[in-house]
Amino acid sequence: MKFEELLDERRIELKYVNDNNFDELKGKAIITNKGSFTRNLLLNLGFEDFHPVSEASIEEAEQIKNLIKERDIVGFGGGKAIDVAKKIASDLNLNLISVPTAPSHDGLISKNCSLYKGSKRETIPAKYPRKIIIPLNLWKNSGNLKKAGICDLISNLIALQDLSLAEKRGEQFSEFYKKLSFESVEKVLNCRDEKELAESLILSGLAMEETSRYCSGSEHEVERLLENKINEGKYLHGQLAGTGILISAKVYSLYSDKLKDLRFGSENFFEYIRNLMKKKDVYNFAILPLLDEKFKPEILKEVSEVRPERFTLWNVVDSKKIDFERVINEIIG
Repeated sequence: MKFEELLDERRIELKYVNDNNFDELKGKAIITNKGSFTRNLLLNLGFEDFHPVSEASIEEAEQIKNLIKERDIVGFGGGKAIDVAKKIASDLNLNLISVPTAPSHDGLISKNCSLYKGSKRETIPAKYPRKIIIPLNLWKNSGNLKKAGICDLISNLIALQDLSLAEKRGEQFSEFYKKLSFESVEKVLNCRDEKELAESLILSGLAMEETSRYCSGSEHEVERLLENKINEGKYLHGQLAGTGILISAKVYSLYSDKLKDLRFGSENFFEYIRNLMKKKDVYNFAILPLLDEKFKPEILKEVSEVRPERFTLWNVVDSKKIDFERVINEIIG
């Protein structure tokens, strides 16, 4: 199915802009990141009525929801703002407009949001945006934010490998959504401009229509663990997902004798993934969290406990029994 048809079927309008003309958003309930960039951008454009969020949490969504009247909801900025906007628009059954100011993740239009409930992060069903506006002028200069988005897309390969494991024990998954997930990676590996990058991210979001499992597996469990242990806002979601890609791929290769007959050959899986990440210049970017002074390999022994209800690599290989010192040394080396 063609990209445009996928959007039309879901009544999602896609618009590209090359300047900061967001006049169509005036009078709508704008939810943005508390950080200075998006806040200052909105102020400089003459917007005064908006709701900043500091954390992607159910609590913040509830607080803002009580201030919203019946009007379109706009998620303007990064993942935190867009996820909170998704939750509010879904709860109030209002139209949602997504304005991702950087290509930093694949949740631009996904039909779910990732929010904290207390200290635990949950994936919550939401709704598609009625419209997504891509500010190409901002995306072109997004630097590491773009690298984070690319890592988030490449992570689909780990998720698809995990699905192969789950299928071996009898679980069934849609060939359609597996195809969308894989196509999003193929597209990003060959993309030439921001529009093609946007299509890659949107395809990945569509692949999560029924469940995020098509794009989020053992590598995102590493991401969640590291976010709690070393992040403190220092690393982007996609960057930590990239770290998770390397760790999961390396464990697949080290335990290839018990991880056979999967979608991708386990024995050379790490080399395959590493070459793709080097091709897109995100390999060294994904390694950085492993060089952080707060990172210790033994942290990873807890990863099997992060999301045990989702059958992945960590349900087959017990993280407590893995020599993560060796894993990390082989990745960095």
